[in-house]
Amino acid sequence: MHDPIYRRLFGYRRMVADLLRVVGDAELLQEVDLEELDKLPADYVGDSGQQRRGDTVWRVSYRGGSLYLLILLEFQSTSDSLMALRNLEYTTLLYRELERRDELGTPGAWPPVLPVVLYNGETRWTAELEMRELIAPVPNLLAPCQPSQRSVLLDERRVAMDDLPLGNLIRALVGFEQSRSPNELAQVAVALNDWLREPPEPGLANVFVDWMHQIAARMARAGELAPLGRNLEEAAMTLVERVAQWPEQWRREGVAQGRREEAADRLAWERGMLSRQATLRFGRRVGDHVRTLLDDTEDWDHLAKVAELVISAGSGRELTDAVTAFLRTNHRPAN
Repeated sequence: MHDPIYRRLFGYRRMVADLLRVVGDAELLQEVDLEELDKLPADYVGDSGQQRRGDTVWRVSYRGGSLYLLILLEFQSTSDSLMALRNLEYTTLLYRELERRDELGTPGAWPPVLPVVLYNGETRWTAELEMRELIAPVPNLLAPCQPSQRSVLLDERRVAMDDLPLGNLIRALVGFEQSRSPNELAQVAVALNDWLREPPEPGLANVFVDWMHQIAARMARAGELAPLGRNLEEAAMTLVERVAQWPEQWRREGVAQGRREEAADRLAWERGMLSRQATLRFGRRVGDHVRTLLDDTEDWDHLAKVAELVISAGSGRELTDAVTAFLRTNHRPAN
């Protein structure tokens, strides 16, 4: 599932620029021009005819020259003990390719390389990322003679979402990878829709939609998830609307299993989701108003009714008036 989706995603400049914003330090980001990104072929043939394929290679303007960004996408369930060797091999073949094209430059001025490994395995990455660590310890005389290159790792299943910048598409990528239920996927989809409101590169949003279809189909139980829409906003709305119809199911599960704390978490999440759904349809002011109206609402039936109102309302004013009237008329102590 992942290889084609990731190759498509990282065929877009914004994804690569946002990745650099996540893995790059302040000094590097000051010296690269993320507006000057060029995608390069990732197939290389060595001097003896051997062929290697990297996943994605981009060139970014750096200090008036070029920095070559090797994005090695790793999708195995366990870390690859030979990843450092593979990256070194790709780097060597890249330099050979640049030499053939007369783009390598003079010795001492070759363009630097940044190898990046995106890893989404279930287990923690344990393989060495520094090539020299794969070689047996040697005396001081031999140490400088050994090949050395370190790769940068982004372990998507374990990076904290809050450590990633809001609006950065890598935060959405990580959110999709870490989603374990349709409601978590819906939260990421709503946020992603906001981040892509500015005109994105044509087709980028559609790649995320295709990925959402795959993830949602894998998660859904029979009859639980309706088909998603054809664009990102429709897909996000479909997820939000479907999830908003679950409070009664959650209430039964919470009571049956005695998980009061979990039920409380779900209530809080449901209120937040209804607010985000209102924001998606009618704007942030309406969404914030709905959140305020629902602050002390802990009745599952009331939340289910509000979900219906959010879906059926024709305007933000109609929604807030209807929610206000319903809650005022049907107020009763929390369950």
